[in-house]
Amino acid sequence: MEGTKIRKGEKTKQSVIEKTALLLNRQGYLTTSLAEITDATGLQKGGLYNHFKDKEELLIESFKYCCTLVDERIKETLDAEQTPVNQLLAFVEFYFGLDFPGGCPIANAAVEADSASAPLFQQAQEAMNRLLDLLEGIVKKGIQLNEIRPLADSKEAALYILSTVEGALLMRKLFPASSSITVVRDQLFQYINEDLKQA
Repeated sequence: MEGTKIRKGEKTKQSVIEKTALLLNRQGYLTTSLAEITDATGLQKGGLYNHFKDKEELLIESFKYCCTLVDERIKETLDAEQTPVNQLLAFVEFYFGLDFPGGCPIANAAVEADSASAPLFQQAQEAMNRLLDLLEGIVKKGIQLNEIRPLADSKEAALYILSTVEGALLMRKLFPASSSITVVRDQLFQYINEDLKQA
């Protein structure tokens, strides 16, 4: 009986996370009201706090869930490619076409939480570091396979690619009708194909 109760509680908690994650990413992790969260979940404040220590814990779990959804899509994208260079190109293409409610969860949480929620900001930092590590690993593998120039700095390449795509997403949000995002994408493709790729 006890085990069933725990499983039911875990199920309810996961359901709350799934129902609030996209709402928070669209409307704001810190600006979405508790009333909007209770409306989305069908639980009252007391019911929510049966599963979460406080609102901040719910925000963090929802953010992590959004990151998991994006990470799964990235993995699918990369797994479909055979070579490190093509994986880098596919990553760029994926990010420029990112179709996720509210946009990139990492960028959203970082901007919002910078001075308002140290725990959420730390989660955003960790998520960004995971992406940097992923890209760095692809570049290193490309060097080992002699696909990427041996003198390429994997850390710098990862930072350049990720910061450029994140910046481009911000530009697209601010200027949706602008063609600047296509220019930036083409420049990244050129960087990967000409500066990184072994001739």
